[in-house]
Amino acid sequence: MHETIWGGRGLQKYVGEQAVKLGHLYMVNGHMGMSNKILNGSHKGRTLHDVFELQKHDWNMSGFEEFPLTIALVNASENLSIQVHPDDSLAERLENKRIGKTESWFFLEAPVDGWIYDGCRCNSKKEVMVAVSQGRMEEITDRKIIRSNDYVCIEAGTLHAMTRGSMVYEIEYGSDFTYRFYDYGRKDEKGKERQLHVDKAIQAIRLENIPRVRRNMGNDWITEQNYEIRRITGIKQYRNDGNELECLSLICGSGSCQGYEINPGISIILLPGERIENIDLREVMVARLTR
Repeated sequence: MHETIWGGRGLQKYVGEQAVKLGHLYMVNGHMGMSNKILNGSHKGRTLHDVFELQKHDWNMSGFEEFPLTIALVNASENLSIQVHPDDSLAERLENKRIGKTESWFFLEAPVDGWIYDGCRCNSKKEVMVAVSQGRMEEITDRKIIRSNDYVCIEAGTLHAMTRGSMVYEIEYGSDFTYRFYDYGRKDEKGKERQLHVDKAIQAIRLENIPRVRRNMGNDWITEQNYEIRRITGIKQYRNDGNELECLSLICGSGSCQGYEINPGISIILLPGERIENIDLREVMVARLTR
């Protein structure tokens, strides 16, 4: 669980605990300091981060420093900061990490105002810098109408922000770097405004980038450059018939696996050929790497 300045109470139904500003429920996270604990099997009690170090060759992921996919449920009670993520080359140059960050959102609940921030209206980075100095970031950031069941891909370098009321399944590929242009002047519990990263953000932004939106996401695989995801409804069993490790994240339904109860908010990692049975999964998101 990750409390944030913009989080709310919408994720409490998945964890049964009180958290006033819960923004992320990380279902798959291999980053050091934020990694999930494994609940069953031979690695029970260890973190995904630690197990990945031991298993990444067997998982066909030896080229990655950390587990490359991060999966979360996200609830925004307020707008997120207007931001960008670095691409691979910039992440390596600025952060000494070999991969940047691309993410996708599947909207379980649409934002209250019916739109998200998506893309930049400026023709040059100089215009962006002028807007930053004049406090006009909301004015120069474009907007996209969003409904429940819509799918959005945010490529590295895209100016964007999720808006209040959104409840999404989010998948991230790569590192965990976010560069904020603007945060509405919000202050934390100590009365300090959150740090902005304008210098890095202006290097990262790609003015031509516009998030890709797919209306009413169905059950087919959606393939991005580094990962693909699929929504599945109404299954009693599942087998990973592919060549890559798959992450199944339960949105709605129930079941058990090796004696462990499966509830919404839990993810299951299946290696190629592995299967689960005797389940009633009404809605599942499946994610895997592409090669």
